[in-house]
Amino acid sequence: MEVHHHPNVEKKNFKEYFLEFLMIFLAVTMGFFAESIRENLTDNSKEKQYIKSMIADLKNDTAMLRDVIDNNMKRVSGIDTLSLLLNKTSLTVDDEKRIYILNSHYVSNVAAMIWSDGTIRQLLTSGNLRLMSEQGTSDSIMNYYGPHKDMASGQTDILFEGVKRAYFAAEDIFDRSFTKLQMNKDRSFSRKPLPDTMRLLTKEKTALKKYSQMSLTTQGLINNYLSMLFDMHKRAKNLLLFLQAKYDIK
Repeated sequence: MEVHHHPNVEKKNFKEYFLEFLMIFLAVTMGFFAESIRENLTDNSKEKQYIKSMIADLKNDTAMLRDVIDNNMKRVSGIDTLSLLLNKTSLTVDDEKRIYILNSHYVSNVAAMIWSDGTIRQLLTSGNLRLMSEQGTSDSIMNYYGPHKDMASGQTDILFEGVKRAYFAAEDIFDRSFTKLQMNKDRSFSRKPLPDTMRLLTKEKTALKKYSQMSLTTQGLINNYLSMLFDMHKRAKNLLLFLQAKYDIK
C-alpha cells in the first residue's frame, strides 16, 4: 500500500502578510502618484502653451485697438467739419468737393475692431479653461473676453447699420460717378483721380440739414463705440501685463 506524504506548507505569520500588503499598497500608491505627476506636468505644459498663444493674441488686439481708436477719432473730427459745411448758408465749389471727400472718408465706411480670439475660443470649446492653475487667472481672462467684449462687438453691428442708413440716404445728394470703384484687368479695384469740380446733386437746405443730422447720428454711434474700445484697450493691456508677469513670458 502506497503512503502519500503531504508536503510541508510553511504558514505565514501576520507580519509577513502585512509586509506583502504594504508592498502592494506602496506599489499602487506610487503608480497613482506617478500618473498624477505625469498628468500635472502635461497640464502645466498645455497651460503655458495656451498662455503663450493668448499673449500673442493680446499683443495683436492692443495694436489693432490703437489703430481702430485713432481711425475713429479722426472720423469724429471729420464729421464735425462735414456737418459745419452742410449747414453753411452758401457753398463754394471748393466746399462741395470737400463735402464729397469728407463724406467718403468719414461717413460712408466703418473702422471696426477685428479681435484675435482664437485661443480663448479653443479654451472654451475644448473645456481646457480648467487648465488655468488658479481661479484668479481664469477670472482675469474672462474679465477681458467676457460681456464687455461682447458689448463692443455688438456696437460694431449697430454702427454698421447707422453707416448703411447714411450711405443710402446720400444717393439724393452725391453723384456716385465721382467716387465709384472700377475693376482693373487684374480684377483688382481702384478709383479714378477725383475731378477738380464735384457738384452736389442738390443744395436744398432741408436735404443737406437732414443729411447733416444723419451724419451726427453716425458720429454719436462712433463715440459710443470709442468709449467701449478705450475700455477694452485698458483691459487688454492689464491682462497682457498680468499674464506676462505670472508666467514669466515676454
